[in-house]
Amino acid sequence: MHTVSFIGTGNVAYRLSLAFKQRGILVKYIHGRNHEEGVKFAGILNKIEYNLLGEKNITQFSNNITDLFNSDIILLTVSDSAIHEVENSLISAYKSLCQSKETVEEKKFIIAHTSGANPITMDNINNLTFAVFYPLMTLSKIKPVEMKLVPFLLEAHDKSTEEVLISLVNQLGSEYKICNSDERLKTHASAVFISNFVNYLTGLAFKAGAPNQMFLMPLALETVRKAFLYEDPEKVQTGPAVRGDFSTIEKHLNVLKDMPEQREVYEFLTDKILKKYNKTK
Repeated sequence: MHTVSFIGTGNVAYRLSLAFKQRGILVKYIHGRNHEEGVKFAGILNKIEYNLLGEKNITQFSNNITDLFNSDIILLTVSDSAIHEVENSLISAYKSLCQSKETVEEKKFIIAHTSGANPITMDNINNLTFAVFYPLMTLSKIKPVEMKLVPFLLEAHDKSTEEVLISLVNQLGSEYKICNSDERLKTHASAVFISNFVNYLTGLAFKAGAPNQMFLMPLALETVRKAFLYEDPEKVQTGPAVRGDFSTIEKHLNVLKDMPEQREVYEFLTDKILKKYNKTK
């Protein structure tokens, strides 16, 4: 069974490491800049003390990046801007280890980042192989997620690394797709529309004056469900703009007159829909 270590203590590291430990995957080290946060993080993981085979599954926090080479896979759950720097730090640490430990050179290590927007950044170097292990899901510490519902986009330079990543996904019970960096970037951009923009619009809706925000939830869920069910959101578009109902549009703009942000977005999106469906006064 492959062992995993994490660089980073944020949302992605939290959810993935917990999911790994819950499924018996050995998580050996957590490495991060914040010592206090890292120790606390490891303590949470160590509530799961044994793997499915009854083996000790203890996770340690380490400030020493070379410790991570005691595992098979190192997952970089850091900001996109930090990935290249962290990879270079790992390369330097690996070279130092090779000078002091001949056995290190005989072992293959996988270094995989979890970014949707960053390309697979380096060719393999000696026994360091670089890859991508991207979970296509909004992840946070405050809300658990059923990992079998999280699809993964995978990329590697060689087949053997690809197979290791696939085995990790299979242990999580998730689906996966092998794709290149360009395909992943396009998927990531699509995800911004479906997740980040929708969440932003939901925030505007919450402050637009509806007396019970929770009454909007069934509508939101059905809208997204219907778009995916029919695989063509254009065919199931509803609302005053697609009907060319300018009277209702004016009423909405009037009720939003004291909400400049909501009104601006309403006008912009309404104009886009009117033009798309060729509706004019």
